[in-house]
Amino acid sequence: MTRIALIPTSRAANFFKFQRDPLGFLMDAFPIGDIVSLRTSSFRPTFVVNSPAFIQEILVHQDSQFRKGRSSGVLSRTIGDGLLTSEQETHRHQKRYLTPVFYKERIQSYAGIVVEETLKLADKLEDGVPVAMHDAMMQLTLGIIARSMFKTEVDEDKAELAAAVDVTIKQSAKTIFSPIILPMAVPTPGNVAHKRAIRTLEAMVYDAIAAAKREPEHYADSLLGLLLDTKEESGEPIADVEIRDQMMTMLLAGHETTANALVWAWYLLERGPAVERRLHLELDHLGAAKEGQDGEYFDAYERFRELTYTKQVVQETLRLYPPAWAILRESERETQMLGDHFPANSSFIISPFAIHRNDEVFGDAAAFRPERFDAGLSEWPRFAYFPFGGGSRGCIGSQFAMLEAVLIIGTLAERFTFTSVPGQGDAVPEALVSLRVKNGRWMIPHRRMTRD
Repeated sequence: MTRIALIPTSRAANFFKFQRDPLGFLMDAFPIGDIVSLRTSSFRPTFVVNSPAFIQEILVHQDSQFRKGRSSGVLSRTIGDGLLTSEQETHRHQKRYLTPVFYKERIQSYAGIVVEETLKLADKLEDGVPVAMHDAMMQLTLGIIARSMFKTEVDEDKAELAAAVDVTIKQSAKTIFSPIILPMAVPTPGNVAHKRAIRTLEAMVYDAIAAAKREPEHYADSLLGLLLDTKEESGEPIADVEIRDQMMTMLLAGHETTANALVWAWYLLERGPAVERRLHLELDHLGAAKEGQDGEYFDAYERFRELTYTKQVVQETLRLYPPAWAILRESERETQMLGDHFPANSSFIISPFAIHRNDEVFGDAAAFRPERFDAGLSEWPRFAYFPFGGGSRGCIGSQFAMLEAVLIIGTLAERFTFTSVPGQGDAVPEALVSLRVKNGRWMIPHRRMTRD
């Protein structure tokens, strides 16, 4: 018996609803069935995938049968052929040489940078003075990724670089879901702004590459140093353009997603006073991060390991507002999955945003309850909770992202609480390349009295 259900609405109605409200569309499709046909062309049928078992087939068991397709094509306009956009053997090759950057010992070494950069931000915040949280988190995570991955200081250029990332994200999102993709050469206002933003980011990237070639010993233990040391099968070093593509990938995928999740975390903490109190109890019990004589922060990684409830706050935030709100795949050929047949060139939309809101799995799924992670993830189906994707294309930097988010929240929440500037109403999710708070969020920092 087939597990494919037909959506009751027409193809045209589905298209316009998705364009207007993609998250609402995917939420409406969730109760219809495990696999929902959107009544699109028989030559390129489209399905919404709601079943963890089918998701595991697509992302893990049969991942070689699928490509990212259209989404990769659009994102490659900005980041080229990097890890996020490359396919098949190219992706496997890139993942092999990039994986050492995220080994445990490397992750541990990044912890001090995260705390140091966060304390710089904390020193700039003024009690009672509103701050644009999206901009603040974007600039913070940009500084962290530049130092930890590229050994590059971007303090003077943070605002300009973060604004450039913002332009590329908005233009890419607009293009991915547009029925017609205009070439970048067409001088529309959007394309002109997009190309200008790319040039801004490339200037930083190529300056860093040149500096690393001049002083390779200084960059030896960074992503940039690793890329410069990587050799092709021929024995030749990889080309500067490939280094550029990987650095652009890390810039966009490595900080914008975390920044968006952090804004949601501050908003949820404000709306969940009991959660915030428990978070503060944990932070006050552990005490403040202490700076040593050499400027390093004592046991920053050990502190991350001790922040148990803070980690659950991040996990719960990622459940409710996963940055990767939709995962797109296209079948290379005819495919059989769990007894159902899918033709070649079928498109599949997987929405962690909708699947994470399954009451049957989570119980009161709309509620912000970090303690639901007390028991770990073992009691849930494998792909009932998957904020970092899964399979061979799962996020390579997931451990770094968790460390970064946990230490940022722990460091700032120890010193401040944040409340929304009145008049903004409830935060509304905006489904761009990653999930952000629409129009950002202005919040007021309130300094806490903490013990040393």
